[in-house]
Amino acid sequence: MRLKLGDFGEPVRRLQRALNRVGSLLLVDGEYGPGTQAAVVEACAFVKRPIATHADDELIALLEMRPEPSAELTTPGVVFIGREEVSSPAAYRAKYRRPVWPPAPSGITIGIGYDLQFVTKAQFQADWGSVLPPATLARFEPAIGVTGSRMLVDAVRDVDIPLPSAVDVFLRRMVPTHAARTRSIYPSLDTLSPARRTALISLVFNRGTDLSGERRREMKQIQALLADGSAAAMDAVAGQIESMTRLWSPDSAQGLITRRRREAQLWREGFGTLRLV
Repeated sequence: MRLKLGDFGEPVRRLQRALNRVGSLLLVDGEYGPGTQAAVVEACAFVKRPIATHADDELIALLEMRPEPSAELTTPGVVFIGREEVSSPAAYRAKYRRPVWPPAPSGITIGIGYDLQFVTKAQFQADWGSVLPPATLARFEPAIGVTGSRMLVDAVRDVDIPLPSAVDVFLRRMVPTHAARTRSIYPSLDTLSPARRTALISLVFNRGTDLSGERRREMKQIQALLADGSAAAMDAVAGQIESMTRLWSPDSAQGLITRRRREAQLWREGFGTLRLV
């Protein structure tokens, strides 16, 4: 079978699921559109096949032989958090494949939400040393551990980090770190279903582990509900996630509001309604 731009149906869904094993971050919608085509091109390079815009049975088989991309998350979980961080593969290629400087007090950010302000030089080298050449790593050194600035981002704006490279660091380095942080405040994490585990890791990935103060009221309450463990308490977690939307204005932080709602939906309904399986 040979799949190409314009095809649709279950064979394309199978391809999209396979592509997500190498971090393509695709919705499994069964449509072979430009996003799926771009993912096929990147996947060919990843598995060292001749670059092509179509997918054949051999490529799909090679991708399906790959293990789950993360020990902490299933493939749909990786897709969920990756998309929450960069919106979509197309948005990554348009906005994030080169370094950005989000609003202060952020640092220079690369890849999938990797903020250089919060890492050391040694950590940065360990995280990106297998992805970026030494000369490029050295160019980022002035931005490590400090708040971003226009001068800092302009100095590295030409550096190109393709999506597979960004996802590689996301999976190898960032997901295990954030899963451990999630586990530190929600110790029952590993007893949850993959979808619910993903919802909590996504929440902590975005908001951190601080449980003190009125702005962290819901995160603290989630800790109590998980400790209770009853069916009613577990069902109530989604409401607490959704309640956090009170913290942001739709005019300035619609993305955060939408993310909390999708995490609540994931907790209640699993991956299927979000077209991730």
